[in-house]
Amino acid sequence: MAMAIKTMRSIVASASNAAGASTTSGIWSLNTALGGVLQARVTNGAVAPTIGCDVVVQASADQTNWRDFARFSAGTVANATYDFFAELPAPILAVRVVFSGNTVQAVQIEATGHELSSIG
Repeated sequence: MAMAIKTMRSIVASASNAAGASTTSGIWSLNTALGGVLQARVTNGAVAPTIGCDVVVQASADQTNWRDFARFSAGTVANATYDFFAELPAPILAVRVVFSGNTVQAVQIEATGHELSSIG
């Protein structure tokens, strides 16, 4: 029976994204992986933003030119947590995540990768 090898990747450690600011993750290279799933989380504070935070998953073949792969928008409910998932197929070489667009209030953000490293 084949055994799957999976690896957890920290893409963005829990951090605050200030109102009007943008946070871009480091690069998650999938060159030697068989794909994966990206999990992003946005948590509003006791006073929610008037416009929710956007989560944009970008893909690149050369780690220089980035294209939007998936886009999600968190809501504007106070103290609410929004989880988003993007499945990354095997052909993708690299991804990064951009959190931006929240207005008036900061939000808490984080992203984790679930990488399928190999099947053996």
